[in-house]
Amino acid sequence: MVTTEHESPIKIIRDNPEVLVQLMKLAFGIDAGPDLTIRSASEACTQLAPVSYTADNVVEICEGTSTEPTLSIVAETQRAVDHDKCGSWPLYVTSQWAKTRAPCYLVVICPRPAVAEWAREPIKLGHPGFELTPLVLGPGSEPLITSTEQAAQMPELTILCTLANVTPHTRESMEIAHAALATIENEDAKTGALYTGILMAVLAQSAKKLLEEYVITGTPDFKFENDPFRPYVAEGEAKGEVRGEAKAVLKVLAARGVSVPDDARERVLACEDTEQLDRWLARAVTAESVDDLFG
Repeated sequence: MVTTEHESPIKIIRDNPEVLVQLMKLAFGIDAGPDLTIRSASEACTQLAPVSYTADNVVEICEGTSTEPTLSIVAETQRAVDHDKCGSWPLYVTSQWAKTRAPCYLVVICPRPAVAEWAREPIKLGHPGFELTPLVLGPGSEPLITSTEQAAQMPELTILCTLANVTPHTRESMEIAHAALATIENEDAKTGALYTGILMAVLAQSAKKLLEEYVITGTPDFKFENDPFRPYVAEGEAKGEVRGEAKAVLKVLAARGVSVPDDARERVLACEDTEQLDRWLARAVTAESVDDLFG
């Protein structure tokens, strides 16, 4: 099942493919060099047989203005141990190599310790010397971003490392994440609100409270120019008003002694159309049955 935890790193990499170049250099000592053109490529790896494999992300890196890749990176998010990946991951790498004839690397983002430990194991393909050891970002990786200044220079990588649980979510690490979010938000309020929402959706409650505190109060060096929680608050208020009106319909019917079956109750509570709820509320005053209510 596709989840926010799985999709969030993919979203960041697709929006900012250069984040993988930063990651390769800082985490794995692989420097793609200066003056690069970085682009997202097709994630599809299709064979002649009627089987299609699709990687989460594929990024191609070209030197200067060249259109021919000199290096490729396949990036995957992995939240659970899945031994089928021992078959698909080598395919992704070899398929991309066959396409470009350039070095190709596999990066796997694993937020969970046991999964990260499993993913770091070499995949042995049987042929002598032919094995693939994924490059893993997750618990057990060396911390890449250790200050708010670094976070401001590489904010997307900072968010990616936070999602990957590279370091425990302490007050210090949440201050670093806040610096990254504030930097993004002050350049693009919409993206800042999106990335803030992504982190708030996946963090544990204790880390979420720390981050929210920083976002609301700011720090001497990093503050949000806009309130990234405003859209979520407004959405919550709107949903609360709709829910309240639906309950009002049911309360009027109950006060008048009108029987409301479970399916009718669910229909009222599921309705998000305020105009429809207004009509039902008006009818509830005189309705003798739910048939009168729904008209």
